[in-house]
Amino acid sequence: MDKSITASQNAVAGATAGVISRLVIAPLDVVKIRLQIQSSAKPILSASFRNTRPPPKYTGIIQSMALIVREEGVKGLWKGNWPAEYLYLTYGAVQFLVYHEWQKSTTGLLPETPRSFIGGAISGCVATFATYPLDLLRTRFAMQGASRIYTSLYGACREIHQTEGIPGFYRGVWPSILQIAPYMGIMFAVQGKLSETFERIESPYWNHAWDQFTSGGVAGMLSKTAVMPFDVVRKRLQVQGPSRKSYILSDIPRYNGGFFACARQIAVHEGLGALYKGLWPGLVKTAPSSAITFWVVGECRRMFGAYNDRTRSRQ
Repeated sequence: MDKSITASQNAVAGATAGVISRLVIAPLDVVKIRLQIQSSAKPILSASFRNTRPPPKYTGIIQSMALIVREEGVKGLWKGNWPAEYLYLTYGAVQFLVYHEWQKSTTGLLPETPRSFIGGAISGCVATFATYPLDLLRTRFAMQGASRIYTSLYGACREIHQTEGIPGFYRGVWPSILQIAPYMGIMFAVQGKLSETFERIESPYWNHAWDQFTSGGVAGMLSKTAVMPFDVVRKRLQVQGPSRKSYILSDIPRYNGGFFACARQIAVHEGLGALYKGLWPGLVKTAPSSAITFWVVGECRRMFGAYNDRTRSRQ
């Protein structure tokens, strides 16, 4: 690891990667959120034993995208993108700043893989708590239909503050922390190990320019699968509150209690499989997102390293 790269340069690299990756995967994120929040509770039977519950509105990636475009226009696939861009920019900056500062300060103290896991977990938790209100806003904007509850970032912040108070900005924060620690720990540990493995490949058919991209994509898919239930519960808790019935999915259940109570209610009424709702769009989204993130960060750090070397050589 190039220790000449400053903390501010690591932050810029992370922020740049966050903005670029978010722009690419925004439509998949909207689809994933809607699939996760859509309830599939056991059907209610009438006196004639006919199913009175309507079928799910969203059933898959392609069908969901087509339906969103038909009902809300192409821009509907980028709903909540501005809060999300602020989120990814800030999150990426904080995460890679904390991670690389951890790596610098713990060199030689731990084996590399556990050190990467702990660094990823710590940086993920710090970045998540610092940016959580933006994540909540991103989810609520993505859940709006043609009739909007929130018309601007300022209006959304004011409405949430007036009706739910400061705690309203942190609904579901603890499931997020529980999710992000193993998620980022696994991602950074796997990405680091794979990247080292790829660097040792000596073959004319292997392009080392894509080491960071490939290792990041694989690491993202493995870590996302491991923590998917936490993500589903977090999204369900984020859309609780006074506006719960006003989103594009108006049958969102009410969850009393915290993470474990919500997870139990989902499992009982919808089955254990519901805790993995949105897994496929999540994987389709996570693979390019994490691949782009690690590739952009790697390229930014390489350019910063070259710039620092040139600066030192002139002195």
